[in-house]
Amino acid sequence: MNQSDTEVLAGADNDLSSEPREIYDFIVIGTGPAGLAAAMTAAKAGKKVLVVEKEGCLGGVCVNTGTFPSKTLREAVLHLTGHLRRRLFEDSACPPQEAEISMEKLKQRLHHVRTEEHLIINCQLERNGIDIIRGNASFADSGTVLIDQLVAGRIIRAKGERIVIATGSQPRNPTDIPFDHEVIVDSSSILNIRQIPKSMIILGGGVIGSEYATIFAALGVKVTLLDRGERLLKFIDHEIIEELRNNFPRGNINYISRCGDFKVEKDGSQARLLLQDGRVFTADCLFFALGREANTASLDITKAGITLNEHRYIQVNELYQTSNPNIYAVGDVIGWPSLAATSIVQGRLAALNGMKKRIESFPRIFPVGIYTIPEISYVGITEEEALALDYKIVVGRCMYLELPKGQITGESEGMLKMIVHRDTREILGVHIFGGGATEIIHIAQMALIHNAKIDIFVDNIFNYPTYSEALKIAALSASNQIERRTTEDALCARAS
Repeated sequence: MNQSDTEVLAGADNDLSSEPREIYDFIVIGTGPAGLAAAMTAAKAGKKVLVVEKEGCLGGVCVNTGTFPSKTLREAVLHLTGHLRRRLFEDSACPPQEAEISMEKLKQRLHHVRTEEHLIINCQLERNGIDIIRGNASFADSGTVLIDQLVAGRIIRAKGERIVIATGSQPRNPTDIPFDHEVIVDSSSILNIRQIPKSMIILGGGVIGSEYATIFAALGVKVTLLDRGERLLKFIDHEIIEELRNNFPRGNINYISRCGDFKVEKDGSQARLLLQDGRVFTADCLFFALGREANTASLDITKAGITLNEHRYIQVNELYQTSNPNIYAVGDVIGWPSLAATSIVQGRLAALNGMKKRIESFPRIFPVGIYTIPEISYVGITEEEALALDYKIVVGRCMYLELPKGQITGESEGMLKMIVHRDTREILGVHIFGGGATEIIHIAQMALIHNAKIDIFVDNIFNYPTYSEALKIAALSASNQIERRTTEDALCARAS
């Protein structure tokens, strides 16, 4: 939006009593995956859409401090360290040399990707006729948004028939943690450290903590990863987590579960962690990765009649409506599952519901990807969940060590695990640790959506050699077990 457009919207500068000259069909607050999906869906349907985003934050947390930076960092580290080439040349007298690695070099790559994505998003908004105002948004009432343009020194009033809140989340920063964002950092400031530390303490065994632990371990950093829970990534199949722990990059991660209460201190240029049991850990950097919180503090949501749930996220119904039916909320600001992929679907559904074009529900089956080194992805239920439901199951496996593609690429650590109902041969869940996991999983996802049996993989042809072939091998493994048990049951029946 150019300056004259902005002035038309504003009426008189800072005159909050004046009525806006334009009323939008949709105002979307936030340009992360959820906000962009909502804005684009409404604009494609011919609606007049305004998007509001803070200065310099186009793309939201996803592009600026979350998904894009962490995944870009991961790919850069894999490339610069030659991590994937190590097994190819492990017997060579002259293994490949590592490229010169520094935080400055990594930051340059992050900046390039972020800048490119900003341009792409801006182009998409312009191409679809979506207005954008940069500034901090808050509610004046249930249909009016105030946009504080700090740079321009003025406040704009915009009115919308429907408003979509997609402001995301931010790292939880407890007051008793002495953050200086240099030695003691969170998931935003970790990207701004000046140099690669020799040692690092990571507090939190969730997705963010696990991803960054393996990334820095691949860089040669000695990482101490502490978890309050009993095991790392507790929602992941136990066997997959064992594989991850057995293949931590370079063996550089010391994982400690059930760490209990702790105290964090800064001692000069070092961070110190004191556990309740008396153990003390010191490192060049401490990364606090215990939880996130919804970005709602600056929105003045009470003026719009919006309520939060017990976890301080915005409460919504199955249509993504808040307690005010004309205001919707999507993405991380509403809590679980807090994935970029699911946020995109939520944004689209909220816009469709707001236009009453089509009433759709959120997909029951969707994949989860975790970008550790190596990566993890799954869809469906775990072995533990199947047993808890008292299902009769068999488990088909394919170890990457035995997979031709794994031998060829050198990425032979990992496995694919398939949970199969013994009686119906239906696929209940697929869990992958290793190369291509987040890509292969979509084939399994399609199978689960269509209630497919393992025969769909057993009876069809896969390219050879590929990582996807692991699905066929695991399905054959499950099929062989079912046949063997059927034969054993028949023999027992005859004997009786």
